[in-house]
Amino acid sequence: MAVIKPSLHLLTVWRLRVFLCSLLPSFLAAYFFSNTILWWVLALAIAAGFLFLYIFYFPVRWKKLTYSGNKNCLVIHCRVIYTSAKAVPFGSIQSLSIVSTPLERLFGICSLAVFMAGARIHMPGLTPVQAEELRLELEEKSREVS
Repeated sequence: MAVIKPSLHLLTVWRLRVFLCSLLPSFLAAYFFSNTILWWVLALAIAAGFLFLYIFYFPVRWKKLTYSGNKNCLVIHCRVIYTSAKAVPFGSIQSLSIVSTPLERLFGICSLAVFMAGARIHMPGLTPVQAEELRLELEEKSREVS
């Protein structure tokens, strides 16, 4: 299995989610605490958190996210501050499912969910064709090992 990099549309989806999630606290702070010092503190905290996620965290997270495999397991490289690798042996895979949210469908991407005994791993940012090919390949390899 070759190294798979998630679609760049995933970065856009993450950024839109953080924008939509920051709107509600902003409106609530403006409604309940308008023209007070607490409103300024809340507005600055929300803006700082939004900008940190938008400019630093999500681009670095997208850059470090890769999927690959060897003859024994599926390997997912992730994390922002330090890189970690999650290895899933093919023999422990019980079920695979392709899932997508409405926002992901709008941008033409989806996620592959890998279910194991007591664990679940999502592989976001795949195109539907990539996800289906990867699902079939992982099903085949998990049947070979079992």
